Amino acid sequence: MKPPPFSYAAPETIDECVALLSQYSDEAKILAGGQSLMPLLNLRMVRPTVIVDIGRIGGLAHWKKDGNIVRIGALVRQRALETDKTLADAVPLLAHAVALIGHPATRSRGTIVGSMCHADPAAELPVCAVLLEAEFLLRSSKGKRTVKANDFFEDALSTTVRGDEIVECVQFQVVPSGVGYAFDEIARRHGDFALVSVGASILGNEAKVAIGGVGARPLAFRYADFAPDEIDRSRFTAFGQHVAKRLEPNTDLHATGDYRRAIAATLIERTLLAAYERAKRS
Repeated sequence: MKPPPFSYAAPETIDECVALLSQYSDEAKILAGGQSLMPLLNLRMVRPTVIVDIGRIGGLAHWKKDGNIVRIGALVRQRALETDKTLADAVPLLAHAVALIGHPATRSRGTIVGSMCHADPAAELPVCAVLLEAEFLLRSSKGKRTVKANDFFEDALSTTVRGDEIVECVQFQVVPSGVGYAFDEIARRHGDFALVSVGASILGNEAKVAIGGVGARPLAFRYADFAPDEIDRSRFTAFGQHVAKRLEPNTDLHATGDYRRAIAATLIERTLLAAYERAKRS
C-alpha cells in the first residue's frame, strides 16, 4: 500500500509550525509518532496536501512538573511512562494503562498527546484523560487556548482541535497521596484494540469511572453517595450494572453491543474494587 501524494514540511520552531497550519489549515496533518497517521495514509483514509513533521521542534519532547501540575509535551513518547519513574509516579494511571497499548515497538514511537489527538474510541489514553480531567493546551497563529478533556473529544477520530492549531501539551493534576486508581480492558489478544476499557479512581468519598469502546468518545460516571467505610463488592457490582444500562454501544465485527455492555459492567466492578484496595493501602 502506498499513501496518496503530499508535500512535506519539517518546521524547527513552534512559530514556523503554526504558520504552516495557518496557511494549509484542514489540508495539513501533523506527524509526531506516526503510529496512527501512517496507516491512515496507506489506507488512503486521509489525503492531506501537506504533512507537517513536528519532530524537530525543540521543547515538545519534554515533560515538566510545575507545582501540582504535570505538563506532557506533544513529542513525549508513550514509552516514557514505562521508563521514567518520576513521570509514572506523577500520573500513575497513565503508566498503568500504557502497558496495554500495542507493543514496545509502537510505544517507543507513538506519543502520549498523539494518541489522545487521534481520538480512537478504543484507545486507552483518551479514557485516562477524561477520568483525570486533563487539559489540552492548543496554539495557533492567533494565540493560545485551553480545552478540558471532556470538551476535547467530540466524536470518533474527531476532537475540537481546529485545522490551524497544534496541541502543544496536555496537563494533569499530580496525583495526591491516598488516591486509588485502576485501569483494565478486554481485548481479543494482547496489544489489540480494546473491546471495552475502564479507568477508575477513588479519593476520599469521591469515586468515578471512565469507559472507552462503548461510544464515539470516552464516557465518565461518578459514584453517587460513595461512602468508603460502607463499601463491599456488591455495591460496586450494582454500580457497574447501573452504568451498563445507560450505555448504548454499537455492534460490529468484533463484538455485539450487548456483549460490550456486559463486560463494561464487569470491568467497572473490577476496576473500582482494585482502586478501592489501592486507596486503602495508601
